[in-house]
Amino acid sequence: MGESTSKQRQLWKIFECEETKMVVVPFGPNRIRVAPPSAPAWEALAAVLRHHRYDIRTTDDSFNCRNIKGTNQKSLHSFGIALDINWNTNPFLRTPDKRKVRFSNQATQAERGEDVRLGAADTDMTPELIADALAIRTKGGQRVLEWGGSWESVKDSMHFEIGASPEELTTGIDTATVAGWDEPEAGPSPGISTAPVPSSPAATDSGDPHAVIARDGLKLRGGAGTEFPAIRTLPTDTKVNVLAREGQWALVDLQGDGRADGFVHVGFLRPVAGVALPSPLPVAGRRDVLSLVTVDEVAQMFPPATKRSKIEANLPFVLSGLRARAIPDRPMVLMALATIRAETEGFVPISEGISRFNTRTTPFDLYDAGTEKGRELGNTRPGDGPAFKGRGYIQLTGRFNYTRIGLQVSADLVGDPELADDPATAGLILAQFLKNKETAIRAALASDDLRQARKLVNGGSHGFDRFKDTYDRGLRVLPA
Repeated sequence: MGESTSKQRQLWKIFECEETKMVVVPFGPNRIRVAPPSAPAWEALAAVLRHHRYDIRTTDDSFNCRNIKGTNQKSLHSFGIALDINWNTNPFLRTPDKRKVRFSNQATQAERGEDVRLGAADTDMTPELIADALAIRTKGGQRVLEWGGSWESVKDSMHFEIGASPEELTTGIDTATVAGWDEPEAGPSPGISTAPVPSSPAATDSGDPHAVIARDGLKLRGGAGTEFPAIRTLPTDTKVNVLAREGQWALVDLQGDGRADGFVHVGFLRPVAGVALPSPLPVAGRRDVLSLVTVDEVAQMFPPATKRSKIEANLPFVLSGLRARAIPDRPMVLMALATIRAETEGFVPISEGISRFNTRTTPFDLYDAGTEKGRELGNTRPGDGPAFKGRGYIQLTGRFNYTRIGLQVSADLVGDPELADDPATAGLILAQFLKNKETAIRAALASDDLRQARKLVNGGSHGFDRFKDTYDRGLRVLPA
């Protein structure tokens, strides 16, 4: 059995209501904020749910500084070690008779959910799913999770919490005890705001067009310096798009899709004359609404778990960034706020947490130079993975983005990556990222293609439900 709730409060005390100590990790289609030592446990639970083809429709954020209802005792949500899943088909019930939880024997999750709504069952999860969740162990043999549906006087079937201590979790998860651990995830893996992502034809982020002028060709290298290996030699007159500068070296795109292919020395490039980049849409009719956006309105766009105090503290930085990058109109404000909801939800700039999507052995080694993901992120040097992990309101990730955006916002993000979590800098980074894709984003929003708008930032559909929810709420509450 796991530790008691009171004991867990003591063991996890350093995380109590410490929002800035939380990390963001993928969980099914969502992101959750959790205490760092618990991240692998939630990853294991997500694998079990996926193995049983259980659809995570809505997830209440793990971290929420609050008391247990009717008491003065802090909920384990306050420590980032509890999570509620699909509350509408796993309701909180009082069972003074201390009966066992009632499972549905229906074949599909939808049918089991209907049994819950009819009062014939307490949960749309199956006994087999719960058994597998509770079977997860640390490498030291400690049970990792507890389930609220197992309690006697109440049944809280939506609720999972960590039953192990931080020290016990440091031994790691015994993946042999995790059903579905090695199964591939269906569809695109939950990701962060990776860079670069493919651009639509209307996008303006494909870089500045240049041509190679070296008589014998120009070496494309894996990093900004001659110490990095040559990938290939680009013939004279090869057209490249310069995405960013690092000293005398340029990060270039050869395909015109916004993806980094390597570095070349800028001394052997010349701008291509007469190549017109796509112009932004006309500015006529774009009303500046920034002065009209209030904390009350934004609070209505976010779930109750997002503290009003966090919105009050951070909204000025977000609006300031949008004004600085001249995107003060309603569609772009809604885009920015919906992006924050999808990426961090807590309305605070936050660092990416360790998960199976970024870590194999050491933290963020799947992002390191030489890996497939590292190449996509423009990571070219040892240590780039952890150095350029996701940060800020938009989860800026990778040397490519830190270099390019840093130059655009006049911040040394490469030399001091943690600046991306500074609220003022994070607000400007968010606005600059959207500005870089402004034409394509506006086109998507104008055609009511929210999924494409989200893809332009994230590269996929991760967090889309939350993005759409906040955008749609904003249409109702923000001034037109």
